Amino acid sequence: MSLDRQEKALREFKQILQDLVHLLRTSTRVQLSYMCWVNRARQQFVWETNSTGLPNVMFQDRVAFENHFLNDFKDSEEPIQLIVGEDVSKAKLMHYFDFVQAKHILIIPFINKGETVALTVLESEEEIDQELIQDRVVAYNNALVNVLDTYLEVVDLHENQQEWEDYENALNKLDYRSHRVDILGKMMDEVQYNLPNGGAVLLAPGMDSWNVVMRSQNSLNPPRLGMRLEEKSVAYNALEKGEPIFTMHFNNSPRRITSAEKKTDGASFAIPIMVHDRRQGVVVCYDNDPLTFKESTKHKLSNLVRVAALSIQSSVKKTEMMEEILTQNFGAFLPELWEKAINIELKKMAEQPEVKTWVGLVTPGDVSILRTKYRLEDLQRIQADFVKLLNPGNYGIPGFIGYNSDCVYAFVIQHPDETVVADWMDEINSKIEYGFKLSIGGSVKVQFKVGYTKLNETSQNAYQVMERAKKALSKAVNENDLRVAEG
Repeated sequence: MSLDRQEKALREFKQILQDLVHLLRTSTRVQLSYMCWVNRARQQFVWETNSTGLPNVMFQDRVAFENHFLNDFKDSEEPIQLIVGEDVSKAKLMHYFDFVQAKHILIIPFINKGETVALTVLESEEEIDQELIQDRVVAYNNALVNVLDTYLEVVDLHENQQEWEDYENALNKLDYRSHRVDILGKMMDEVQYNLPNGGAVLLAPGMDSWNVVMRSQNSLNPPRLGMRLEEKSVAYNALEKGEPIFTMHFNNSPRRITSAEKKTDGASFAIPIMVHDRRQGVVVCYDNDPLTFKESTKHKLSNLVRVAALSIQSSVKKTEMMEEILTQNFGAFLPELWEKAINIELKKMAEQPEVKTWVGLVTPGDVSILRTKYRLEDLQRIQADFVKLLNPGNYGIPGFIGYNSDCVYAFVIQHPDETVVADWMDEINSKIEYGFKLSIGGSVKVQFKVGYTKLNETSQNAYQVMERAKKALSKAVNENDLRVAEG
């Protein structure tokens, strides 16, 4: 059903109301009939239509409750007859100008779902015989019920159909020609659209663990970026079974991702991302209201993830699937991914200013020695060792490592502690103080230097953030300092 057809239904609905009010006036032989809706949300009477042969009647579109004589009768459940001059003064009949002909008023309430939603008013110079016109009033109210129910059904059908049209449009946004990170970003936006009281996070493998690498932009109270996946969680169960898992939470159990989550309530729906039959990620959808997850909603969510995976799969050869699709070949996440994550977090800052996100660059102290000492193949394996060593999750810190350039790694950490980056670096350098054991055999003496910054409202995008981090890292290297914070 198109928008034009919905507008047509509304026009026809209004025309029927106009005809009914006119027929009620002519059949009851009164001088004026009108109908208004009782808008309780805005505390207003909203005029729908009127019928009269009088030359001195004019209605406003809407009037505040307290400014109209009908205010005393907005909760009426039975017809009420008034006498002008006794029950209501002529001065309160604002729809007349010059003079007031009406001497008798009959107010007919329209009840829907136990609430007075509209008032129909008859005004006459002669006394209105309620018994005589009872059959006409009943017929009018019955017709009103039927036409309102029909209209609401038509609108509901339209909204249901529009819902699926919107869903089809959402699927069309997952264009296989886009970069895989862009596909996942758009998928997360569309998933979020279906979760009014919750959100979604994306977990992916890298650094020898699974971590949260992206949060939907409008998510409410999402798990921290970088949280590390644990067993006995909804996300782990979905990955283990290779199919979506729906779970309701009772007393903070089960956890969505990790036992480090502060609170787990409502319900969650975890959907694995399967590319060439390999688990390349998992989307954890959650909402405070378990009723959000209707069967139709779960179908939409799982299908959005499936179509996104198929779009990525179409541009990834099966022979390339030895590595994770969101990392470089030594386990650090793609620049496109961590840049996307940073840009989303910058947009989320307005709604969640209490969340502290640290972004920076880290590098071995003397890269030139490594480059001259080891072959290219060995150097790549060493870099994979470095990425695993740097993984913040190894030190109980939510965060992840991304590729920036050869032997220079980006990182994103979300933590409330102002000293978290310095503490992380101290632990790493303390761990390898007497040498770092390599997977290729032997060990190497190395210290890591770091330059970092905290996201704030002055940053426009990931590029500006990383420029600050680069300046801080350059200062740390040039001044032989292990860590430098910038901005």
